[in-house]
Amino acid sequence: MKTPVAITLILIGGLLVAAPIFSDHFERQQLAAAISKPNVNEVRLGPTLSTEYRFGCWFLGGVMVFSAVILSTFAGKRTGQVT
Repeated sequence: MKTPVAITLILIGGLLVAAPIFSDHFERQQLAAAISKPNVNEVRLGPTLSTEYRFGCWFLGGVMVFSAVILSTFAGKRTGQVT
């Protein structure tokens, strides 16, 4: 596997794995900002990420990173670049 392709797979896979974490962080940050305002009596929350979407992000990101590492290792062994 070519190096730019492997790096792209690892970066995008890592972003997919981190997407639910960032989403939770920003949701909590917005909630804290809304609650800390004076004269706020109620806060209505919108829908959060579904469990299926979270699993999809984690799974697809993990598969992308895993495939980049494995395919790069096999390609390196074939060309003699990996020690």
